[in-house]
Amino acid sequence: MHRKVLRRLTQAAVLLLTLLIPVLDLLRFDVQAGRLYLLGQVWSFSPVGQYLSGAGGDPVGFLLKGVFPLLIFFLSLPVWGAVLGRFLCGWFCPVGTMFEIVGFFIRHASDGFRVLRSSGPAAVRRKELLCGALSALSLTVWLVAAGVFLSGFLMSPSEIWREVSSMDPSPFFLVTASGMTAVAAAVYIARRTFCSYICLFGITMTIPFIVSPFSLRIRFDRKRGSLCTNCGRCERACIMEIRPRAQKRKVNPRCINCGECITACEEELGRKQGLLHYGFGKG
Repeated sequence: MHRKVLRRLTQAAVLLLTLLIPVLDLLRFDVQAGRLYLLGQVWSFSPVGQYLSGAGGDPVGFLLKGVFPLLIFFLSLPVWGAVLGRFLCGWFCPVGTMFEIVGFFIRHASDGFRVLRSSGPAAVRRKELLCGALSALSLTVWLVAAGVFLSGFLMSPSEIWREVSSMDPSPFFLVTASGMTAVAAAVYIARRTFCSYICLFGITMTIPFIVSPFSLRIRFDRKRGSLCTNCGRCERACIMEIRPRAQKRKVNPRCINCGECITACEEELGRKQGLLHYGFGKG
């Protein structure tokens, strides 16, 4: 299976699993009910401090079955970073996947509306303009859908479904969905900064990635560098807007090992003939 297809399938599967997180009560905080759901365990923040749990009804059960597994996962991130670099960011991060989807719609919308300043054939201009308008509409729908989905982390998903299906949204849902849509748009605008300096998961893997002598990284084959056509595909394909050919032996902490630059180079020079490839270590 081609690398790009495998990555897209992985991203789709992870995004689907992410959609199920609040539905399965794996992680969400119901603001109205004052309850924290963590891996099926429930902690109530009611005035009397009542603790609720489906596994024993005591704080120890909440810690062992809710907090402890997530703590183990978080503590494993430096190990993943030391071995695979930021590979998890490039292949499994649902936030990064949403960034790419939004970016796709924005690029096509921009290309479509750019024909308004061109002087090409009328039929071509109409087609491009239609594609741009559809992309802009899809972008709007996607951002609103993202806001509705993210609302599931702050209120009951079943309540969201009831209000949406009945077309009778409550003021709380409207405020929450609007706020989450605005957050999603703002995070996309600052996506490079978010991924590099704000995301706690990314930072936790980046530091071991930099210092590890054997972590996975993307290399440029300088021995065959003369074959480079300077097409610029690798740089245009880079999600993090870095220059893959200029990395040399130095680790770029912004690189998420997505492999899009590798695919772009192979599209220019041929399958398995590209100058960029995955490799372990600093050599």
